[in-house]
Amino acid sequence: MRNNRFSVSIAEKINRMLNGEALASSALPQWIADELRQEGLLSVASQGSRKSYRVIDADACVRYIMSRYTGGAELDQWINLAEQPEIDRSMLVRAVGNSKAIHLRTFRGFLVNCCEPIEAMMGERRFVLSPIEGIAVFIQHPSEFRIPTDVVIVGVENGESFSKIRRYRNLFNADKVLFASRYPQSADLRNWLMEISNPYIHFGDFDLAGIRIYLSEIYNYLGTRASFYIPDDIEERLRSGNSELYDRQYARYKDMRVTDPRLLPLVEMIHSYRKVYEQEGL
Repeated sequence: MRNNRFSVSIAEKINRMLNGEALASSALPQWIADELRQEGLLSVASQGSRKSYRVIDADACVRYIMSRYTGGAELDQWINLAEQPEIDRSMLVRAVGNSKAIHLRTFRGFLVNCCEPIEAMMGERRFVLSPIEGIAVFIQHPSEFRIPTDVVIVGVENGESFSKIRRYRNLFNADKVLFASRYPQSADLRNWLMEISNPYIHFGDFDLAGIRIYLSEIYNYLGTRASFYIPDDIEERLRSGNSELYDRQYARYKDMRVTDPRLLPLVEMIHSYRKVYEQEGL
């Protein structure tokens, strides 16, 4: 499924064409090139097998982009706003009179939960994290959220498992455990983990896709401070695991490079039994 989102990269390339530059056809996403051509704003020049784009009518193109994609803002102004690391809709209204001028992801952060009270800090404010069963806490400002360094963070891959953390608490041998949900925005959790020094345990499915997620999205950034939870009886569980799911994943992950050597025995076991095991079974 193609991503037809007007990005800073696209805006900068259109800006270059508005300044008279020809742009290689491979540099501009096909969807926006087709759209501008259909509007009569873009021409195509061919030189052998190479094609390039030029803007036909700069003024008309500016008006079209402002009307359709920048909420009436000049392209340079829109690019400047979009590149700001912290921007909210009120800033957009003040700057260009349109809170929808830039696509914003306003729901930032991640969910946390715990079974025992944990002292925490939000900026300079101290509080106790102690939600009752059936409630989780959403951390809206991860950059200000801090917990003691002796708290072990368990990143839960599956939403259903996260909603039932009290069933899994005895799996983790630590006095203080903070459970964190990797969804809906897994990058927000990872970025926070990179700012702190707490040990991290990844609690996911015991399959090739789950291992790949851990290696690429966690271990690649945290190194050995991160680990992948593996139960002592994993071999017994794999014997009665899911062969259909393994078959579906095999073609895509059969040549996966296992950068965390601690997971090599698990990956070999999965291939040996040709089965995987989902975390809900625990």
